[in-house]
Amino acid sequence: MSSRELTDILIQHFDRQRAMSVEQALSEALQLGGVAKAKAEATACDEGANVLREIDRRRPEELPFRFGNSDPQRLIGKERIAKRDTRKTVTAKRVWATAKPLLNHLTSISPKDFEIVCAACLTLAGGKKTHALCTGDEGGIDFYGRLPVRGPDTAVSSGLVYTTILPKALLVLGQAKCLACDARIGRPEIQKFKGQIDDCIKKYEGNKRPPSHRVPESFYDRGEPCLGLFVTTASFAETAEGATASSGVHLVDGTRLAQFLVYHRVGVELEVTDARFSHEAFSVWLNDKRTQVR
Repeated sequence: MSSRELTDILIQHFDRQRAMSVEQALSEALQLGGVAKAKAEATACDEGANVLREIDRRRPEELPFRFGNSDPQRLIGKERIAKRDTRKTVTAKRVWATAKPLLNHLTSISPKDFEIVCAACLTLAGGKKTHALCTGDEGGIDFYGRLPVRGPDTAVSSGLVYTTILPKALLVLGQAKCLACDARIGRPEIQKFKGQIDDCIKKYEGNKRPPSHRVPESFYDRGEPCLGLFVTTASFAETAEGATASSGVHLVDGTRLAQFLVYHRVGVELEVTDARFSHEAFSVWLNDKRTQVR
């Protein structure tokens, strides 16, 4: 097996509440996958260094472990509680494992409901006046809103001096793509989205009769800064991430989306010593958001 395949096996079977060396973790993971103990131990010894290099290429939020501070070959499960952990960190570790079942559930909801989820996430991230279009004919824009930035100091009289150099808010135009978890979005999709943002804004400039299924013309302020937000349950290819450099488009893949939601306790039921994903709790939350962002 390649180092990538071995790393996938290690990640799949790693016990998030334990701490162990890379070789031990790989050996145990292979044995759980049906490999004989002697062969698993030999493979772990031979391929441990290659697996470490492969792990370094992965995003930390996708891993069920972190590296030890003093020993870079020691893997510490992300659910393992440490003395220095704050109460928020402990809660985050408890809900971390619910991200995967939540993500799997997101892939099963309707495209319109996924747009509602994305608009609600923008609200959770601090957005204001967020809306999901849910029309199926919106020119590439599925949800929108504004993200406030630090405004002027209200304790100082307006017009006396400048107390901020920032705009009041960023216009956010978003696209929601509900796809299979193992799907990958490439550069063409991102470039298309960037073009749709430009088209959406330009068609309002001087257009007395804008398209009916787009962001309302009254929502725009001429010349305001805009942030594109591409949210998906899938992942992005490296070419897609490269296409966003200096483009004003931010990418949110399935892992980030699910972990963000469970951090905010969406679809999570906390028990005495554990947490689990609840379809019922998620449905209640989604039904509430349907009335708030439509």
